[in-house]
Amino acid sequence: MKDSPNLNAMRVFECAARHSSFSRAAEELNVTQSAVSKQVASLENYFDVPLFERRHRAIILTPLGERVAKAARVGIHQITDRLRAIDRAPPQQIRIFGDADFIHLWLFPKLQEFEKLHPNLRISIQTNVAMRQPPDCDYDCAFIWGRGGWADSHYQALLTNSVFPVASPGYFRHLDRNPTPKDINGGMLIHDQSRFWWSEFCAAVGAVDLNPEEGRIYGQTSLCLEAAARMDGITMGDEVTTKYHLEAGRLICPFDVKLPSSNAFYVTMPFGVAPSEELQLFLDWVFAQAAEHVEWYANFWRSLEGWHEPPTGR
Repeated sequence: MKDSPNLNAMRVFECAARHSSFSRAAEELNVTQSAVSKQVASLENYFDVPLFERRHRAIILTPLGERVAKAARVGIHQITDRLRAIDRAPPQQIRIFGDADFIHLWLFPKLQEFEKLHPNLRISIQTNVAMRQPPDCDYDCAFIWGRGGWADSHYQALLTNSVFPVASPGYFRHLDRNPTPKDINGGMLIHDQSRFWWSEFCAAVGAVDLNPEEGRIYGQTSLCLEAAARMDGITMGDEVTTKYHLEAGRLICPFDVKLPSSNAFYVTMPFGVAPSEELQLFLDWVFAQAAEHVEWYANFWRSLEGWHEPPTGR
């Protein structure tokens, strides 16, 4: 059984066959015409038959030459494609778990920017509604709402939070003055998972006639904010999840009150596992985004006159 044909001879032959010219093949390959002729001759010796018919100022493939040229072309393309695939390493995956509202309303809109900055990194996301504990499966980092103190994990506060009523810009349009808490009735209230924050609000502003047990409860912040934006009622927003709606003008703060919360959004990672270089890039970017977020809210609150923080909250 013969050894495999010389691959360089195959490459030169394919080029000469494609151009039907030794001289043009020599130009493309940056070699002499004599070198092309020698490589083609060595391949013809391998097959023991001519691959070209030599005519005056022309070469024409023989039937076998056509078959060999086709095989050479396919083989060269396959080698090129496989080498390119090796050169393009698959994107590195970063596995994220997170509170569904945090991911949906804060992180996810920003991720396209990160992947443009780092095209070889990809973010995989799993979410849970009201996520309060690190996941019990393999993950790289998680974003959790709480107070820290989780066992078997590293954790670091990312964003502290304040809570405040928000409504559609047109919700109090029927008034000929700025609204006050006295303009709210219980049927307007939209509660986010519990009645806690509306109860805190009533206590903070002394709204004794407002019953926080009324209204409706939704299990996700995103639903509460959407309901308020379409003027179904008024809900309690927070600095992390409500920024997009405030920035876009879909929601406003109708009152000069915000309640500080002792909970925060934390970044957690598995205990004893050092972050990879890729994960560290992502975390650095996330904390830079958080710093911009804090600056935006500092300017936002300064732009509102008369707001204050009652000494209450959780």
